[in-house]
Amino acid sequence: MSNIEAPNRANRRLSARVACRLTVAYNAGTEWHPATGMDLSSHGCRLRLGEDLRRGSTLKVRIEHPAPQGDQLSAEAEGTVIWSRLEGLSYQVGIHFTSEEPAIDNILAVLG
Repeated sequence: MSNIEAPNRANRRLSARVACRLTVAYNAGTEWHPATGMDLSSHGCRLRLGEDLRRGSTLKVRIEHPAPQGDQLSAEAEGTVIWSRLEGLSYQVGIHFTSEEPAIDNILAVLG
């Protein structure tokens, strides 16, 4: 058995993402479109959606999640598309939030 070390790669994420399945909508122009949130952090998220979004484009993301008391938690943040790729029949898109949204931390606390 050899002692080959893994390549030293810097972690580009500012914070760890929490795996989830969230109801999400995004607006990359004039209308809102449905999507599924696959992971979330206070600095970004990964969405599954039905179209390819251009890298570098800006959009708004609206996230909703039920709270333990039966209320609905929601947050809206602006972001930039960092990457987009086809996986199966849908696209996966990485979003970096460019606006601070404290309500995202409330959703992360429930997911946590």
